Amino acid sequence: MLSSNSDWIPKMLKEFHETPQGGHSGYYRTYSRSAANLFWFGKECSAVCDGMLYMSAEKISCCSTSGLLQALNIPEQVWEEISMDFITGLPKSKGYQTILVVVDRLSKYNHLIPLKHPYSARVLAEIFTREVVCLQGVPTSILNDRDPIFIISLRQELFKLQGTFL
Repeated sequence: MLSSNSDWIPKMLKEFHETPQGGHSGYYRTYSRSAANLFWFGKECSAVCDGMLYMSAEKISCCSTSGLLQALNIPEQVWEEISMDFITGLPKSKGYQTILVVVDRLSKYNHLIPLKHPYSARVLAEIFTREVVCLQGVPTSILNDRDPIFIISLRQELFKLQGTFL
């Protein structure tokens, strides 16, 4: 138990807020953590913690806003620009449980290619070349989500199969 004039109160609140365990977690979490562990007569914990409320109000946000969505340009030819994604979590059918969806952005014509787990970037590149490139040609751009297998590996394997370098 501490007296209301104790010098330890600001020091302990600082510990609850600024140490790695406290993690600068804001006014309300710091208040609830300190109120659960500290008690003193004459002052409410919230009155002592009011200084932290000002700190959180003046804190600059470290996250920038993402901004407005931008419309994609309309392709001029069919199969010039495509989009690709996976449909996963399907029940097994003849050993297949994933579908690679490849859609032409202009005509909306699509190829649905079944896949078996596990698949690598090399296998995807070979299947993509056999099922899409052989029929429609090499697209000028591929739109996809940020799946790591797409970002690096698949494009590198596609370039290797074509004999070109990124």
